[in-house]
Amino acid sequence: MAAPTDTETTLLCPYCNSELDQVVVNPAGELIGCEECAEELGLAGEVMTLDEWNAPGLVEAALNRYTLPEWRVSKPAITETQRPRAHYWEIFAGSKRYFLKQFHSWYPDESIRYSHSILAHLVDQGAPAPRVIPDTNGESYTQVDGARWALYQALEGRHAGERDWMWGRPKAAEMLGLLHHALEGFTPEGEPFAPWGAWTLETVDRVLENWRPHPDLSPDLLGFVRERLATRYFGMLYPQLPKLVVHGDYMMSNVLWRGDAVNATITGVLDFERAHLDTALFDFAWGLGDRRPPLLRAAVASYSRMRPLSPIEREALPEALLLGQLMAIDMQMSYFNNLREVSRLAQELLLTVRDMEGLRKAVALKVGY
Repeated sequence: MAAPTDTETTLLCPYCNSELDQVVVNPAGELIGCEECAEELGLAGEVMTLDEWNAPGLVEAALNRYTLPEWRVSKPAITETQRPRAHYWEIFAGSKRYFLKQFHSWYPDESIRYSHSILAHLVDQGAPAPRVIPDTNGESYTQVDGARWALYQALEGRHAGERDWMWGRPKAAEMLGLLHHALEGFTPEGEPFAPWGAWTLETVDRVLENWRPHPDLSPDLLGFVRERLATRYFGMLYPQLPKLVVHGDYMMSNVLWRGDAVNATITGVLDFERAHLDTALFDFAWGLGDRRPPLLRAAVASYSRMRPLSPIEREALPEALLLGQLMAIDMQMSYFNNLREVSRLAQELLLTVRDMEGLRKAVALKVGY
């Protein structure tokens, strides 16, 4: 027997603290707040009613496909580092906690199978990945009124803030090395979602053509980065790099921690929907790359304890960081419309360009390493 969906808790805008009678979410479904604050911040968003946000009828129909004891459901609480999303619900059943996810209509069935087979493999290998709960038919996801849903056992832990993530990167890099080691040589079932696959030079050219002018992204800067990627990274190094299944979105919002910043341990890695076959440097550059040589050196050393980076991977890492920064700028420019963050990332890109050789020396394989 199900308990009702928790819709009585007042939802407040994280920015102005006003009570919300409708919500604005960003393209990833993450809560922004009220329409006025979203407009003032210049953030792209979609307006949802509270009934659409909570979706009590749909959630109950989906959970009826699972053998759970009396359950109750709510949206995760807003914290300093994490906000609830439109398509996620927190489920409590007996003494256990779960997360229910509704997949977007455009995300293919084969890609759900792909990410779920990766999760099953990692759990079998002892990695801290979410366990998929089968429905009453033994399937890893269920369908209700044309929508696909999946239930996952919740992992305990907290999300790190920017400062904790910076100092925790060596530990995050060690965990990434463990994941890559577990996935090396593994062939998932299904197919990855093509739009979230490996970037190519054609991808770079397409996104650069689509960007609108920005004062911090000069043609000279973008021209240098594009040429460096065309000749050195994609032209010389990428074909030689070993390929394996990568997470695809390994960043602080998808890593759970326990303990304080100094003694923290990682308790979970979430959200493998962007997983695909690529170089290990994709994950490194997207979520762990740092233009400061000492921090980058520490992250590489920690990663290599679990999966040693080859000489060619170390050689290509500075160019992979350039690509990762382009990817981050494109996310903010084209997806979230956050031009303030574009300005910050543009400055990071410029500083990385200025210290390419310093970064290469920082991660070079030393004799006797």
